[in-house]
Amino acid sequence: MNERLGGQNGATTQFRLKIRNEPVMRILVAEDQDLARFILTSHLSNWGHEVVETVDGQEALDYISGAPDEIDMLITDWSMPRLDGLELSQMVRNLSSSSYHYIYIILLTSHSESSDRSRGFAQGGVDDYIVKPFEEAELLHRIKVANRIIMAERQLLDHSRNLEAVVRRQTETIRQSQEEIITRLFSALESRDQETGDHVRRIGFISAQLGGYLGWSQDEVDAIQAAAPLHDVGKIGIQDKVLLKQDRLTEEEFQIIRNHTVIGANILANSQNRIIQLAEVIALRHHENWDGSGYPDGLQGEAIPVTARVVAVADFYDALMADRVYRKGLPEEVVLRIINDECGRKFDPDIAAIFLMNIDDIRTKYRAAESSGNCRPAVMNQ
Repeated sequence: MNERLGGQNGATTQFRLKIRNEPVMRILVAEDQDLARFILTSHLSNWGHEVVETVDGQEALDYISGAPDEIDMLITDWSMPRLDGLELSQMVRNLSSSSYHYIYIILLTSHSESSDRSRGFAQGGVDDYIVKPFEEAELLHRIKVANRIIMAERQLLDHSRNLEAVVRRQTETIRQSQEEIITRLFSALESRDQETGDHVRRIGFISAQLGGYLGWSQDEVDAIQAAAPLHDVGKIGIQDKVLLKQDRLTEEEFQIIRNHTVIGANILANSQNRIIQLAEVIALRHHENWDGSGYPDGLQGEAIPVTARVVAVADFYDALMADRVYRKGLPEEVVLRIINDECGRKFDPDIAAIFLMNIDDIRTKYRAAESSGNCRPAVMNQ
């Protein structure tokens, strides 16, 4: 019995020499029979591995659940109280499949029929199968094979993570290129009117904050922060004598100003870049009103893209507080009161309500971003 389960001391020394240069694994043994568990753990320890002993499937599952990344291999008996080896293997496989850490599973059993082995592989998700009683040499070689597979799995994982890092760096490079293009576009506006340059930067920041409050993903928040500053890019096509006029606009001049939405959309049209496509939608639709009274097409309610509805609130808030060549800026409390009054007419009532509820937080975050150099605009008005 002892030879079949483990062999003699001379053989153990010989096998220890054979694997002494292989990586050490942390192996959890689940075996309810004391003698079998002792012999199995003795061999594994003699070969240089760290061994954790458990007396049944439930104890093994509790240990792995608490520290799944600590275990490299599970060797489990099939027939055990509380939770048998097949059930344990299924649960451990579910744990390891939900993380990067793969646990190699060997099912140890007296079931020698091929149908039993197939069941273990198919239902338990085991990697290998040892029939009791086993030879020490067989156990050794299966452990060595398992070691090689585990090392290969980890090398593959490291390679995958390296590729992910490369993709992230490339994505960041592309994002920076996109932001540079967008920055250069609205810098064309800034060269005509310093107030406009400061304004568009604030619109990007406020719109991103609103997107966050609305539960958007980080990718969506980043996208609107990059795209929103281009909402008024069409003003580059408006004559200075109209755009910078200090007196009250005539109806004809007001229609010319309104046309900046269409001009902006045309400037940004037909791009394959996702940010520019979003900016095109915002440029065209940010003056549409919730009740249908806006321009250029009188869209109403949810027919207006949500990104344009967000930018509409941010644009109105910042534009009315800023000084312009033709008027002085309004106090913030007046602007907030107007936004509240325009809920359900000019603005999406839900978005406007969220904005008003979070204005203190928006202002605080903006000042922090400005002071840290992450956002280069002028200070928001009190």
